[in-house]
Amino acid sequence: MAKVLLHSVTLDPHFPGREPVDPDDPHDGKFMQGAQMLFAQSAASDPFGTHTLTDDPEQADLIVFAELGAEGLFSEWVRNHPWVKKYREKTFIFDVGDHTLPFLPGLYASLRKDLHNEGRTRTGYYLRLDENPYIDFRPPPEEYRYLACFVGSLVNHPVRVQLKQVASDRVLIEDTSDFAQQMLYMSPEEKQRGFWPHYADIMASAAFALCPRGRGPGSIRLYEAMRMGRCPVIIADEWIYPQRVDWPACSITVAEADIPRLGEILESKLPRAAELGLQARKEWEKYYSPEVRFHWLVEDCLSILQQRNMPEAIAGRLVWRHLLNKGRFRFYLTSKKQIYKLSRRIVI
Repeated sequence: MAKVLLHSVTLDPHFPGREPVDPDDPHDGKFMQGAQMLFAQSAASDPFGTHTLTDDPEQADLIVFAELGAEGLFSEWVRNHPWVKKYREKTFIFDVGDHTLPFLPGLYASLRKDLHNEGRTRTGYYLRLDENPYIDFRPPPEEYRYLACFVGSLVNHPVRVQLKQVASDRVLIEDTSDFAQQMLYMSPEEKQRGFWPHYADIMASAAFALCPRGRGPGSIRLYEAMRMGRCPVIIADEWIYPQRVDWPACSITVAEADIPRLGEILESKLPRAAELGLQARKEWEKYYSPEVRFHWLVEDCLSILQQRNMPEAIAGRLVWRHLLNKGRFRFYLTSKKQIYKLSRRIVI
């Protein structure tokens, strides 16, 4: 049993990103605090009852920063938090960023193979306050309208660009690149009138939900497909699969190099589509549904602790070497620029 302090840097009074609440904001200005809020709600309804929350960093067995992007592209605001500096060995992060390096141990939604370390990282997932309310379980139809579908921006990665070549009457590829940014800032009411129901209806009408990597190797569509009961097709060579989930029983993996053969591959799997989709829903209920999120977050952090093979104060410093790979230093400089613009501070 663990005592857990759940926190977000956006809750701190001195956080530079805090702004007055817009009276029309349906989330009362708490969007960036969404992960912390959702995990706290999960803890209140946790069916396992194994772990508990605490507000005392001294008494806590784990301190978990649940962040949705305001922490800096490389977790700068978290890494410079007083609790992290004082309690480094029991501090963890839940991070949904596309390019984040694991300077802190924890769960990363877009965890890459070259960054994975059993003693420091686990693959996480995506949380947001404004989840699409139309994404929920739908029994498989007697006949699918499409073999597979993808609705999203195609400009985020070359893997997505390749999907254009497999588009057909059987495989629906709908590019939202032209209005992706506009869509991001629509109010929930605007999305409910248009994009959200359309997005969900398309996914529900297909036997397979294509989940290609984007800027990061993780994909929110993977978890949406599982929740709806549709078989996800994972196209992300660089991604580390989360533990516990029986992925062969509930998903299909297609190598990025095999995208030209995607239609052929999925046609051969079509007789199992409903079975795979229903199992995907069961796996989502076991490991990602709102009630169990807190429990498995804590279990993952405890697992990291058990497999730690060197002090975190040392292991965290070794991550800096990855800045030299694959253009990551450019993103690091971008993060410095964003932080300075926001706070007039240089935060390493």
